[in-house]
Amino acid sequence: MAFRSIRSVAAIAPVRHGPRLITRDIQSKDFGADLNPFIVVSLYDMQGPTFPPHPHAGFSVATYILPESPIGFINQDSLGNRNRIAPGALHLTVAGRGVLHEEQPEKSGPVARGFQIWIDHPPDQREREPHALHARAEAMPTLARDGANVRVVLGAWDGLAAQIAAPSGVRVIDASLSPGATLTQNLAADENVFFIVLEGAVAVGDAVVSAGSAATFAGDGDEIAIRVHDAGARLTLFAGRPHNAKRLQHGPFVANDDVQLRRFSHGFQTGAFGALKPIAAQPDWAPNDGQVIP
Repeated sequence: MAFRSIRSVAAIAPVRHGPRLITRDIQSKDFGADLNPFIVVSLYDMQGPTFPPHPHAGFSVATYILPESPIGFINQDSLGNRNRIAPGALHLTVAGRGVLHEEQPEKSGPVARGFQIWIDHPPDQREREPHALHARAEAMPTLARDGANVRVVLGAWDGLAAQIAAPSGVRVIDASLSPGATLTQNLAADENVFFIVLEGAVAVGDAVVSAGSAATFAGDGDEIAIRVHDAGARLTLFAGRPHNAKRLQHGPFVANDDVQLRRFSHGFQTGAFGALKPIAAQPDWAPNDGQVIP
């Protein structure tokens, strides 16, 4: 057994997008191939409707509302699903060959805080049938061990499997660490792992990662150990095996090549993704609990 070291650390600066949205984006420009199979991970604070109904194709979009967020999100898609994403819940949209969706805080004013996670698909699954899955907060598996409290958001961790089978076999955990705690996990040899610290600071070997920064692991071992640096910490960790295949991205579309990219664009423009009336134009809008996992 060998513990992996930290390859890179970067402060994730907040970026304001208009009056209602601030994001902290973990992108390949900061960490390169170490993010694969994730495309981008955005930690956001949103105070009201920001994006109208919009398309996605060729990958999956996961929305995880942090448990401490004062409010949740509401989400709808062109497949007919309408859900409230409560604090601590997860909503996964497998865009596949194309879907429209819209999501926003359930009311304006308070800040909704969570992650939007773009997960790449293997080349032969980009045009799979679109669908959505929803996991309630109270049904999310949790683990408490040696001062580490872990919520298994996607995938599996220490023998606990999340409700939703993650696209591309990725895993996402949300962990709170008490003073003196160490978070450990065995890894596959080719598994990429990175994390963002939300509160406090953690250490991996001699490297210290503080709140507001993200770090990637090198591939020099088969286990990770993240220990609290001082008086407790909170982090969200992402792991997955890379696809190691060519990928083209244009806005909300991710494709294998130009032909597929044009097919996605044409499908959206010609209505193949369906139709979606904005939430604001539906005064009687209400969740229908579409695709909620019991």
